Amino acid sequence: TEVGIKRLKLFDQNRGPWSRIDSNKVFIALAPKGKPIGAGYYPEDMTKGEFEIWLKTLSPSVQTKATGFFSVIKRDDNRGLKLIPYSEEYAEFLKPAAELLNEAQELTENATLKKFLKLRAEAFLSDDYYSSDVAWMDLDSPIEVTIGPYETYEDELFGYKAAFEAFVTITDVNESQKLAKFSSYLQELENNLPLDNRFKNKKIAALAPIRVVDEVYAAGEARRGVTTAAFNLPNDEKVVKEKGSKRVMLKNIQRAKFDRVLTEISKKVLTPKNQTEVKFEPFFTHILMHELMHGIGPHNIIMGTRESNVRMELKDHYSAVEEAKADITGLFALQYLIDKGVIDKKMENSMYLTFLASAFRSVRFGITEAHGRGVALQFNFLQDEGAIIQDRQGKFSIDVTKIKPAVKKLTRELLTLQAEGDYERARTLLAKYATVRPAMQKALDSLKDVPVDIDPIFQTEEMGKI
Repeated sequence: TEVGIKRLKLFDQNRGPWSRIDSNKVFIALAPKGKPIGAGYYPEDMTKGEFEIWLKTLSPSVQTKATGFFSVIKRDDNRGLKLIPYSEEYAEFLKPAAELLNEAQELTENATLKKFLKLRAEAFLSDDYYSSDVAWMDLDSPIEVTIGPYETYEDELFGYKAAFEAFVTITDVNESQKLAKFSSYLQELENNLPLDNRFKNKKIAALAPIRVVDEVYAAGEARRGVTTAAFNLPNDEKVVKEKGSKRVMLKNIQRAKFDRVLTEISKKVLTPKNQTEVKFEPFFTHILMHELMHGIGPHNIIMGTRESNVRMELKDHYSAVEEAKADITGLFALQYLIDKGVIDKKMENSMYLTFLASAFRSVRFGITEAHGRGVALQFNFLQDEGAIIQDRQGKFSIDVTKIKPAVKKLTRELLTLQAEGDYERARTLLAKYATVRPAMQKALDSLKDVPVDIDPIFQTEEMGKI
């Protein structure tokens, strides 16, 4: 039926029967009403408390695997818990995938791409991704490939487990070279963060490559719900500490989002005089800074005498807090670079107004999703500080006298709670600010004829439309 075809398309877009932009509302009658917060990585009847008690019975090395990216937790024959590595749990998929990667590496003459594909094939079978992550960092190829278990957004129980995704992209060498200068300022930006000096990284890892690419194919976690516009990987703190991380900007995706969605939103929610200030350059540059900011600030932290990391301490609140931190610290960093003369001061006004319009775009993704939740936090905090204002017609603008101190204040708040690994502070902050208040809801209601996001259709010679 026509309705059935639409449901199938929606299922494919969401990678499941729950609409991600509608707070995971179920749209297929026989599916469970609630999307499992453990996403199949844990037994559905397992509680957080049960997992944490079991964790204490394990040796330190097994604890690391149990809370690591690459294992699932199952019931054993006695109804207790056990861990199974991805290479075993998903062997029926990973073995043929590894064979295909090995076939692919034989077809390329690019040494760095060949090395990455070969090492990633080995990682699929061993669960040891370190060497292939380093090879991905060093990738220098016209074809930029990203494939493997990376993001932990799906694990809403703890935020520990990584989902598989794939991107195939074409590198824009000229644009990549233009943006390379920003990487050289990361240590300076770290040194000037509004954060107690004892929490700052004295030496950020040397590698921080930036790749501007056009996406030609995406799959897995990369195609669920909202289309990814950029990413910063790997997420393994060991690799980040020792080697750094790479930022990949999907320029054709960003351009489509800006043209088809953001410009239309700005006409509905901003005051008329400010609508022309919403521009692609600040939109693109802030997304870049967002990805760069994932690489600075607190990562590995000390809890009393215990070594830990922010992800482990903030657990299920980590993703939303980290996305908010990257956004707001990105604004702080852009202002710093404008004041320093690295970025033209002409961008200053449009930067804040483009950010404001884009906040409505992101919140429409739903506040059960990390990015939307993080943006709602920022919007409400900045509005309470008087930095975002609303006129009698319900249109929004920026108070230029208050936006800079408000951005700095929120940047300090998020960085500090991360540095202190303060789970309760993160929970309280999100409970207070990560909501859709009536004024925002009214604005969102006015956007019903504006697309929430784009749905890319890629054309390949052999496979047809994807």
